[in-house]
Amino acid sequence: MHTASSLFCRPPLRPIWLAALCLSLTAAHAGRPLAVDDAGVDEVGQGHVEVWWEGLRGQRGTFYAAPAFTPTDGLELGVLLARDVGERHTLQGLQAKWLWSPAQTDGCNAASSAGITHRRQALGHGGGSVVALNLIGTCAAPWGLVNANLGAQRESTQAWRATWGASVEHTWGAITPHLEAFGTQHGAPVFQTGARWDWAPGRQLDATVGRQQGRTLLSVGFALGF
Repeated sequence: MHTASSLFCRPPLRPIWLAALCLSLTAAHAGRPLAVDDAGVDEVGQGHVEVWWEGLRGQRGTFYAAPAFTPTDGLELGVLLARDVGERHTLQGLQAKWLWSPAQTDGCNAASSAGITHRRQALGHGGGSVVALNLIGTCAAPWGLVNANLGAQRESTQAWRATWGASVEHTWGAITPHLEAFGTQHGAPVFQTGARWDWAPGRQLDATVGRQQGRTLLSVGFALGF
């Protein structure tokens, strides 16, 4: 199962999330719990759905659901739905990711993604949209997997801003821990670690903890393949 929560530019519902706006996770197992995307998609005719909560420690946070499907070789289409529990904002997003070259078990390959996410505020008021473009590189070796992202995002009425991210992960049996850093131009970076547990075929539990400007960011979720 290829997971993909990072396929999306996730506009933060609070300012602390600015660094996480457009890191397309979604990956040859980047995706949950990674926020940095990788250059991989599911097999043709397969897909997955990810469900998770994330937020600042001590706050009510946001619940996300992100189904994705691969209709043809090398192309993955995804949808994002989210709800901020405290401020009652809603997110709705669409994204496509396509491979430039097949994923490698020992070597490098590349992909691109493009997406748009719209935020609707309480009482039905529009909260603006974010458009995101991303270049993705992945290199696999016996010691682990390295992902790098370089992209741009544009919020409504604002100029384009660069986005970046890098991650490394290694699998020990059913457990895969990772380290990553990501951010946006003129914003403070996020440093994050986490792990996923593939407890059954096509079944995954995951969690992360990160730091940004002295604040702790938490997330926990699961993924199901179909």
